[in-house]
Amino acid sequence: MDVVFDELHRRVKSYLATVKNVAADGGNEAALVIARDELPLIVDAFDALFGGHIPDDNGHCRQCHRAGRWWRRRRVPCRVFLQAQIALFHPVGHGRHALTRAEL
Repeated sequence: MDVVFDELHRRVKSYLATVKNVAADGGNEAALVIARDELPLIVDAFDALFGGHIPDDNGHCRQCHRAGRWWRRRRVPCRVFLQAQIALFHPVGHGRHALTRAEL
């Protein structure tokens, strides 16, 4: 693998692990700091990631369409968007998610 990618990947994984650990195991004050300081950055990262994963006039994902052949175009919601939906609303091993559709 690419050395630059490896380092970027390691940094993102480490950052997210730290945020997750502090939110889960830290005190109330630490969790508040995470919510106020880090959560907006994470939301901005999600927005940047999903920015191109929107449908074109034919209902195909604009971002995934660029990466694939014309005969294998992905419909929206694409895999990237579906994986995020599953991770956010149906997390494995975390029991029932705190947010429900009614609360959104």
